[in-house]
Amino acid sequence: GWFIGAFDRSVHKTDACEVSYTTNKKGEKCSPHYHKIATEITLFIRGRVHLNGLIFESGDIVILEPNEICDIEYLEDTESVVIKLPGALNDKYII
Repeated sequence: GWFIGAFDRSVHKTDACEVSYTTNKKGEKCSPHYHKIATEITLFIRGRVHLNGLIFESGDIVILEPNEICDIEYLEDTESVVIKLPGALNDKYII
């Protein structure tokens, strides 16, 4: 989960950014959403996903700018690192 940011259990508290290490299982889907403030950068470490109509896999990096929708389905068990700049709590808007 999220380990850098303005969270209670962060190892480094800051509002400059948020960093997460995430695992997702094959077949999972996240509710389509967007951020009004933060840019979200994702590095896929392992696995394959269907994101916004495109396929991404290990080694791919995706940058979603503010107001850009994230609609993702995990095609394989997936590991990723997500960075949000700036750290903006409560900046996730479900569609």
